[in-house]
Amino acid sequence: MVLTSPLALSDLYDLLNIVSVTFDNPGNQEVTGLESGEILKADLAPQLWRGTITLVPMHHNAAEALKAKLSWLRGPGRAFFVSNPAMPGPADDPDGVILDTATPAILSLNADNKRLALDGLPAGYTLSAGDYISFAYDSDPTRYALHRLIEDAAADGNGETAQFEVEPHIREGAATSTAVTLIKPFCKAVIIPGTLDPGTSSTVLTHGIQFDFVQTLR
Repeated sequence: MVLTSPLALSDLYDLLNIVSVTFDNPGNQEVTGLESGEILKADLAPQLWRGTITLVPMHHNAAEALKAKLSWLRGPGRAFFVSNPAMPGPADDPDGVILDTATPAILSLNADNKRLALDGLPAGYTLSAGDYISFAYDSDPTRYALHRLIEDAAADGNGETAQFEVEPHIREGAATSTAVTLIKPFCKAVIIPGTLDPGTSSTVLTHGIQFDFVQTLR
């Protein structure tokens, strides 16, 4: 198989046997403390999802095959899709059984770039604070947005929600009628240079393969 960037979830992330993962979007801020004790914050760069993935011990042949693919990802312009394994779907529908064949999409976007509404959901479908959604936006290149709900939302009898707030802020290029992913929502990421640990080989197993990733908007 010829590897093509970005690697789909099924080509890499779904194949990883993860023992632990961190998944966060801490942002990049300048913090200034005033004499009054007040703390001022200013964003210096886009708020990006990032984390560390540590894999379970595995037999050498499997480890080497995986490390070859991870090494390929260290090349310039190469990326992969990543999802939060702790939240494979909405809290009330983690496997997508209720969602079934529904095709949710963006119904409306608020001018504050914090809130959006969805349609195309089953009647009464519920989303909870902490759930994730993703969607594509822009073209040449296509970019991938991943957002976490800050508040609960529920679809009415027509499958439409009221506007709800998400983090990070919705970036320019998002558009109404865009399809939204609720099951295994994902973003595009790259391996942070210098963080790939190939692990240590014992008699039977390779232990401790680990790497850091960060979302890319390119």
